[in-house]
Amino acid sequence: MSRITARTAAMQLIYEKLSGGQGGEDSLRMVYDELRQDGVPGVDSVGKNEPNETDRDYIARVLEGVLRHRPEIDEKIETAARGWALDRMPMVDLIIMRLAVWEMMFEPSVPGSVSIAEALELTERYSDPEDKKFVNGVLGTILRELEAAQ
Repeated sequence: MSRITARTAAMQLIYEKLSGGQGGEDSLRMVYDELRQDGVPGVDSVGKNEPNETDRDYIARVLEGVLRHRPEIDEKIETAARGWALDRMPMVDLIIMRLAVWEMMFEPSVPGSVSIAEALELTERYSDPEDKKFVNGVLGTILRELEAAQ
């Protein structure tokens, strides 16, 4: 299974959780049902037994990690967004960036460039395609900063 499917599910669960929802097992099943019906770019189909254990582990790590490290992640986003307050950013864009920044900071198995590319794909699919430039600029700035600190 493509990681983009698990990222899509994680993004939607983060959105639900931060909007006051539960983001639990029922939500996860609903997200995968929608993915099965709609399809995701680059994924032929989502099987009826999905998410598999690998996807579940990734989704749980992302959801827990983004929520736990949100202040640190948000600080990086706000600093890189120069002049943009978080509350002025579209919520979907912000959640996509939070997911990508979490990966760049805490998921060393995923190259930063892949996190950015996947974030741009999610932005194109779930947000205004024009927002890709903004999301790319913010994430690129953060990635360069993280790489310089290594």
